[in-house]
Amino acid sequence: MKSNYKFSNLCGTVYRQGNIVFTPDGSSVLSPVGNRVSVFDLVNNKSRTFAFENRHNISAIALSPDANILVSVDEEGRALLVNFKRGTTLHHFNFKKPVEDIQFSPDGKFIAVTHGPHVQVWKTPNHLLREFAPFVLHRTYTGHHDDVISIRWSSDSRFFLTTSRDMTARLYTLDPIEGYRPKTFAGHRDIILRAYFSSDHKSIYTVSRDGAVFEWCQKPSERSPEDDSDEEMLSDNEPTGPDAIALTRWGIAKRHYFNQAHTKVTSCTFHPPSNLLVVGFSSGVFGLWELPDFVNIHTLSISQERISSCAISPSGEWLAFGAKKLGQLLVWEWQSESYVLKQQGHYFDMNTLSYSADGQNVATGGDDGKVKVWNTTSGFCFVTFSDHTAAVSTVEFAKQGQVLFSASLDGTVRGYDLIRYRNFRTFTSPTPVQFSALAVDPSGEVVAAGSTDSFEVFMWSVQTGKLLDVLTGHEAPISCLAFSPTGNILV
Repeated sequence: MKSNYKFSNLCGTVYRQGNIVFTPDGSSVLSPVGNRVSVFDLVNNKSRTFAFENRHNISAIALSPDANILVSVDEEGRALLVNFKRGTTLHHFNFKKPVEDIQFSPDGKFIAVTHGPHVQVWKTPNHLLREFAPFVLHRTYTGHHDDVISIRWSSDSRFFLTTSRDMTARLYTLDPIEGYRPKTFAGHRDIILRAYFSSDHKSIYTVSRDGAVFEWCQKPSERSPEDDSDEEMLSDNEPTGPDAIALTRWGIAKRHYFNQAHTKVTSCTFHPPSNLLVVGFSSGVFGLWELPDFVNIHTLSISQERISSCAISPSGEWLAFGAKKLGQLLVWEWQSESYVLKQQGHYFDMNTLSYSADGQNVATGGDDGKVKVWNTTSGFCFVTFSDHTAAVSTVEFAKQGQVLFSASLDGTVRGYDLIRYRNFRTFTSPTPVQFSALAVDPSGEVVAAGSTDSFEVFMWSVQTGKLLDVLTGHEAPISCLAFSPTGNILV
């Protein structure tokens, strides 16, 4: 008998909280699932979950540009340094404060981490060596008056932007530059969620929670009094060289607003090569805008709850969204307006599960009244039945054929056809009862269910749907039923 079991995969949920990350090649998306990390291969239609576990639910993850190192940080600020390709844990580290955001520099040499109102930059550890203390602090950056919530690097890894709950954004340099003081970007009326560099680094975009986008450019040159033209002309002597970002005198060039009634911006992301801005709202709607002209490409409702996280693939073709409350993970191809991936776990607790006879599928039932069928090879849910109006208490596959049965507290037992994906039979009792146990005989022709309130066992014919018999005698709720292998005895 095999006893050396090891963790294989995680089914039943696809997203819990935290940020979603695409791999550098854009073929896979990483999703925090509780205290684990799942990887969904969008090209081969497979999923896998790493065996390592954080102490608490993960709040932030970051993947290095070369896809060698993965850092996952839980709600308490404890981090795991993981070799992404092997899935092995290299080091445990405690940041000692909750982490809102963590980002690798584009060259992969540094990791920027939010630390309350401060930002810490650490040198990236070597993923090939197991060192005693691999995390080495480079510098700590101060200046914000409230918690920092996001960090974004410039493409040359020499500057980074931070946003804070104090409604400002700041521009820092990785290494000190003589005479430079961190620039402050103020003017928003709500919390700034994200700040981004344009692809040429001549513009900076800040996005606030109230639906405002400010474009910051170099301030216009001084004009002579006799020049009464209203057009603002940029200075001809623009800063050049590697320190051009630091030497630029930044000022607001344009203000754009996309706020919707009774909604707030909950997440956003920006793709500099294509100038695409993706914004998720608290109403479950997301919008896609092209900057700097602020042209709305399209707006779509993809969820009934707030969009907690969004990401865009390196090629700019796929958009990934996560909804925390519903446990949804969606990948959308905006050009063809089609789903690449659409997965959702159970909304409430999972009560029961059952393996199919061939071991290829697993059926689950939950308190949300849904029955989901998962493929054990890919880890994806390929069908969801929402016919029940109360919690599903038990599910059972027929020994022969593609048939699944479920019993629920709504007083019904339902049969599902897994070829046509439909509810082909509904079994009910003469008087309303709540079913808590279910059994199917080996031939698949008779189904039995036990009740919690009348303490009776009901038996139906699968072909006709008629009630065959009612077995009495129990004096307490029935918790389990089983047919013998021959089908002649019901226990």
